Amino acid sequence: MAGHPISSVDPSLESKSRTTGEVVRRVSVFLTPYKGMAIANLSCALLAQGFAFVYPRLVQFLIDDVIQGKKAHLFIPTLLGLLGAFLFRDLFNSLRIRVNNVFEQNVIFDMRKVIFSRLQRLPIGFFDQRASGDLMTRVIEDVNSVERVLIDGTETGATALLAIVLGLFLLFSANPTLAWLGMVPIPILACGAYWYTSTAHTRYRAQRKAASAMNSMVMDALQGIRQIKAYNRHDFEDQRLAERASELRNGTLGVMRVWSIYSPAMAFAGALGTVLVLWVGGLQVIHGEMT
Repeated sequence: MAGHPISSVDPSLESKSRTTGEVVRRVSVFLTPYKGMAIANLSCALLAQGFAFVYPRLVQFLIDDVIQGKKAHLFIPTLLGLLGAFLFRDLFNSLRIRVNNVFEQNVIFDMRKVIFSRLQRLPIGFFDQRASGDLMTRVIEDVNSVERVLIDGTETGATALLAIVLGLFLLFSANPTLAWLGMVPIPILACGAYWYTSTAHTRYRAQRKAASAMNSMVMDALQGIRQIKAYNRHDFEDQRLAERASELRNGTLGVMRVWSIYSPAMAFAGALGTVLVLWVGGLQVIHGEMT
């Protein structure tokens, strides 16, 4: 275990000096044994995204050339092309989901084995200073969070980048004016995303600490159930749980409260671009400047 990146982590597992890049570097080695799955997962995601971009082009061709041009001999082939684009998009999405599930579960399995093995080799004094529920939270919930960042985050980021590049290419090749109008909300969206991500760690840390505290309290109560019954401390433990559960509720509501404002606000900002495109594009169609 000495050579594994997890084994070199400070026993407190809370070192303030570590940068995000260092943490990602240490845990990303869990992906190394599954390079083939990682490549397959990313390839399927990119292919699915690529076939999704076939749809608007074929629809444009169907409406502008086939239907308006009354080219009946192209009607069925174009529809079959649309069907094929949807088929391959969903086929690669299905493959992506299957590969992703096996990939992420293998990584989670490996991480939990290493963390549990490392915990067992820590000195007894470490456990005297840590609640069992907090350690359980790290082995169960924190591992899932790390996996989502490493695997789902990488996949989502890659497909989003491809969508942006292909989308901008198609937009500017079709109509630069409308493309620029569609990009008007981007500064608003970028500022909003930066604010949300830069402040989210405070909210989620509070929620996580509350969940860890409640897990610790429940585990301690279950382990000491004989003493609780012997000294008739049921009401006291009920009150303790209520306090911990209230802290978790407040922490979760704090996260949800910000999200309930942020998500609709960003959706509204994005809708501004749609309205501008329909406004100017509609006028161009009315004046015969665009199909």
